[in-house]
Amino acid sequence: VNVPRGMVELANNANDSTSILEQISIGLVRMACEPSVRGNMIQQGCLSACIKIENDEIKKLKSPTYSPSSVTPEIKKMCTALMLNVRHCIAKLLVTTNPNILTSSQRMGSIRPLLQLVKDNESSDLSKFEALLSVTNISSVGDETKNRVISEKGIKILGYAMFSEHEMVRRAATEAMSNLYPHPDMIEYLKDSENLRLWVAFATDYEENFDCAKAACGCLAMATQEHNVALALTELKSYEGMVKMLLECGNLEMLHRILVVVLNMLGHGGKSKEATLKVGSVTFCAGYIQSFEGKNVERDLNMNASDQELMETTIDMAKSIVTNFG
Repeated sequence: VNVPRGMVELANNANDSTSILEQISIGLVRMACEPSVRGNMIQQGCLSACIKIENDEIKKLKSPTYSPSSVTPEIKKMCTALMLNVRHCIAKLLVTTNPNILTSSQRMGSIRPLLQLVKDNESSDLSKFEALLSVTNISSVGDETKNRVISEKGIKILGYAMFSEHEMVRRAATEAMSNLYPHPDMIEYLKDSENLRLWVAFATDYEENFDCAKAACGCLAMATQEHNVALALTELKSYEGMVKMLLECGNLEMLHRILVVVLNMLGHGGKSKEATLKVGSVTFCAGYIQSFEGKNVERDLNMNASDQELMETTIDMAKSIVTNFG
């Protein structure tokens, strides 16, 4: 039961021996693979130990007395493995942990190692994926953690991860980015039409990568509350096609998100309203109401309770659009 504490004691008494710390880090990562022991690992100091090891290694590399030429290839390889392992252990521990039970220093201290793991070209797709989930988890706590993600160049790192060839990494990066809204820097990022183009592309890719599309469209649903983001979205040639495609996609979760976008865009008036009306959004909503309002969806469409509730929500939103903008 006290094995994690024993590993922490070994790390504390390693006297900065890279080889010993590397072996300890391997053990910690393997232990953290089992979700049921992660709580005990955190309670017994494994998370704090990994943060400390990572910080100490960073300080060592930045020390004026550090000379890269004096480091043998073998030591360099061990240092690289050590950093990857402790960062991956942090990621594994925080994927399934409620961040609110952590101390502020644990939450804030975990953010840099997680982002560096995402950024590292030598890290595996699995470790990147878990790190991204953990970043999303921690940044959900509040402004303090969002600010730290931003200050550690999180938008640039997460934005780069959105281009990963692995679809689960792309999805997790998109979710992590979405979670940074409404930070002013995230709003500024989304005001750029070039950045928005990627989000539109992801939102319309629902047939190939539904979860990523859902996250991207969810972010657009939130961000289009901002007038300047709405204007930037209007400037994209792909905007009208996205609205039309998602209104007609036949998936309630995507429909719900795009109806929020439509409501926001119409509410801004001007070019945003004009472009959104042009695509036939009000006409679609009128037809949607006529087709499904008052139907016994459980009997006629074989829907479960969750989908029934979502359909009622989308019908109410469609009514609001028709009433206010028809």
